[in-house]
Amino acid sequence: GGGSLDEAIELTGLFIEQGPVVQVRESGGRVTVNGDSDPRVAWDGPLGVLINRGSASASEIFAGAIQDYGRGLVIGETSFGKGTVQNIVDLDRWPAAEGQRYGQVKLTIAQFFRVSGSSTQHKGVVPDIAFPASVDATEFGESTYDNALPWTRIAAAPHTQYGNFAPLLPKLQTLHTARIATDKEFQWWEEDVKQFRDEKAKKYISLNEAERVAERQKQDQQRKDRQQIRKQLGLPLDPLAEDSDDGLTGNERDIVKDTAREK
Repeated sequence: GGGSLDEAIELTGLFIEQGPVVQVRESGGRVTVNGDSDPRVAWDGPLGVLINRGSASASEIFAGAIQDYGRGLVIGETSFGKGTVQNIVDLDRWPAAEGQRYGQVKLTIAQFFRVSGSSTQHKGVVPDIAFPASVDATEFGESTYDNALPWTRIAAAPHTQYGNFAPLLPKLQTLHTARIATDKEFQWWEEDVKQFRDEKAKKYISLNEAERVAERQKQDQQRKDRQQIRKQLGLPLDPLAEDSDDGLTGNERDIVKDTAREK
């Protein structure tokens, strides 16, 4: 999602001493630099920012600022790519005629730019360490809109560079690849992403009850199998799994359900 621009600036300020966070160019061409003026830092240690295709607007400003300052690594998927500012105009504020309503119109009045001068519009924020995309970028994101404004850039805003991860990225990528090769949860996530994309690519949905029941049973069994493997490996159990161990016997669980229904 997006969020508040002010919150994005304040959040960035927790990890940098002070400096610009975002540049805003109005439709007339004037550029305003908004930044953090508080020299206090809440955390100066290692930092990672996790984003996905749904990270948009203010979320992208924060991730982009952390990346531009070299303050931390951005991890995940390429973000949504929304780098514009809108204003809503109420057309019924001064009604021209009684009984007629015209609604509202949303106008794009400005554009966001990162500290580096690059826009988040259309391209989004590209992660330093990429995860497999759970959503096809050609189907979701600002770039999928017919009339989306194109990417552009302006001059960079002067800022302090805290670090440069570029020389380290090949080694970090190698370590990441080696780590996920033995990470059961990550492997399951990759399987789920592939399964989701395969299901989405299908052009049909079965209406056969027996087939649907079999699919559901297969999914339930998969969750049970994964929970069992988690127990064997000493991994945290998935709280969303239907059959995670809650410490109750079957009879006790029924009593709990009965009590809940009576309340």
